[in-house]
Amino acid sequence: MGSRERQLLGIGAIGFTVLLWGLSGVAIKATSVTGIVTAFYRTWFAIPLLWLTMLSPTLRGGLDRDWLRASVLGGALFCVHQVLYFTSLKLTTVANVTILGALQPVLVLLLAGPMFGEAMTTASVVWSIVAFVGTALVVLGSTAAPTWSLLGDSLATVNLFAFTAYFLVSKRIRATVGAWEYVVGLTTVSGLGMAFVVVATGQDLGSPSGADWLLLAAIAIFPGTVGHALINWAHAHVTAFVASMILLAVPVVATAGAHFFLAEPVSGLQVLGAAVVLAAVGMIVASARRSSVRLELAESLAETDAP
Repeated sequence: MGSRERQLLGIGAIGFTVLLWGLSGVAIKATSVTGIVTAFYRTWFAIPLLWLTMLSPTLRGGLDRDWLRASVLGGALFCVHQVLYFTSLKLTTVANVTILGALQPVLVLLLAGPMFGEAMTTASVVWSIVAFVGTALVVLGSTAAPTWSLLGDSLATVNLFAFTAYFLVSKRIRATVGAWEYVVGLTTVSGLGMAFVVVATGQDLGSPSGADWLLLAAIAIFPGTVGHALINWAHAHVTAFVASMILLAVPVVATAGAHFFLAEPVSGLQVLGAAVVLAAVGMIVASARRSSVRLELAESLAETDAP
């Protein structure tokens, strides 16, 4: 198979992941259990599948002391992200959570100076302001909706910072730890953290109904495992910039899915704000001067709020 065919397959894999990740928010909100319970089962349904891959002697060879330290740090941050992300989806609109998450490259850009020795360009500053204005329009356009919640939007905003911290720490870790071994380790540590949160907050792990179990399994298997596997494979054949631009469609799919399947109202102001945010974030990534900064921004967008 030639490079052109592999690139097309990679683009197709990313497109399918857009569908999986976009509809994951709908599936999460459709369950009748709390966000914490949903996050717990999303993690623990995936852990056995991930550890099956560690039967490979090559992968097991990477489970050293550096891997353990990386897994503990990355897993703790990922656990915080999961609690905030899943809980915010339960409290406020899917559109607000996904659009707020799409702002992550803006935060990464603010750190690009210290990390890469480059100041923000005028264009980046302008597009960042435009992105925040668009976000304000999305929030204002949803305040009259019965599914809107100030607490939910606040948690989604805190999650924006939490996931950015997880992303930046993970970038450093991956320089010395294998990517797949790291995913296995951090997911396991995150699962242990989720177990602690479940106990500490008195969650009822027996609360899922028959339909809930199917949704929870689907969330763990498809967007949570298959989606990440597809993206990791596609990265070898599609540039991070192209992948990030395609993944800008995730909030669009999520918003449309919530409207059609959950009857979440979508106002014209929300649609306008979402279009402004996604266009501005795309311009921020595209206008980065140095290739290292552009790659960092593109990869951050490619991982934003992945379930």
